[in-house]
Amino acid sequence: MKNLKIAIVLIAVGVMGLFAVNFYSQSYSRFAISSSDFQSNGERIYFTATSNSGKPIISSIGAMTMRGGMMSCAACHGADGKGGQGRMMMWTFNASDIRYSSLTSGIEGEKPYTDELIKRAITEGLDSEGKRLEPPMPVWQMSDEDQNDLLEYLKTLK
Repeated sequence: MKNLKIAIVLIAVGVMGLFAVNFYSQSYSRFAISSSDFQSNGERIYFTATSNSGKPIISSIGAMTMRGGMMSCAACHGADGKGGQGRMMMWTFNASDIRYSSLTSGIEGEKPYTDELIKRAITEGLDSEGKRLEPPMPVWQMSDEDQNDLLEYLKTLK
């Protein structure tokens, strides 16, 4: 029984490691960007999940927590925010269109997002109607200033 528990823990650690490596490679192989390439803090957050202020941006999916730089909005939603089909290890998912114009117009009959509901989606993982967003959408921990900067950047995506 003890060996079975050890095996399960080792498998879980291995799967989490593969998850993190997959997101890291998606984030940085698709976007070779230096800090001077960003026109705003919101853009930097969108592409790197790091802030100009140096304040940590932390994301969590279930029990797994990652610091900024391990994954980003752009890793799943794309550089243009239009979303689409993504892959994570052997799992395929559909990332939503997160352009501000799409969120605030009510996608596919859903209640339109307001600025506050967009921030709630990012920091609490809830959709415009208060339901839990589908995995692999993480919950992000960031300052109010960083939330505002990210929201302003989403408004620029066309």
